[in-house]
Amino acid sequence: MLELEQPLIAEIAKIPELVKVYGMADFEDLTKAGKPTPCAFVIYDGYRVIEAHRQRRQARVETRWLVVLAVKSAARAAEGGAARLAAAPLLAKILRAPLDWTPPAGYTPLTLETPPPPIFEAGSLLFPLAFATQHVV
Repeated sequence: MLELEQPLIAEIAKIPELVKVYGMADFEDLTKAGKPTPCAFVIYDGYRVIEAHRQRRQARVETRWLVVLAVKSAARAAEGGAARLAAAPLLAKILRAPLDWTPPAGYTPLTLETPPPPIFEAGSLLFPLAFATQHVV
């Protein structure tokens, strides 16, 4: 299930405006490490069983992935307008990249899912986009 993290990172990293794309291990260090922005994080967000076959000992599962865009802006930090303005063109590119991408064999094309809400705090915006794919385990 986690084997999609690195290929997804590589795909999102093709967006030239992003300084860097990180994996989920780096997400918790975002505020501590002061990562340069704009950047993105590819985060595994769990799975759910779609169908299970006990006789064949296999299951079709749907794995969910978040791509979180992080942007910062000191301008009018309390209102967040500058950070949202900076995020808009990047969000469009990040949204298209996984949908246009062909995942490794055995995985269905990614579909757009409902994400958690964005977080805006002190001039920083974390904007998640959610995607899902299915495969047999």
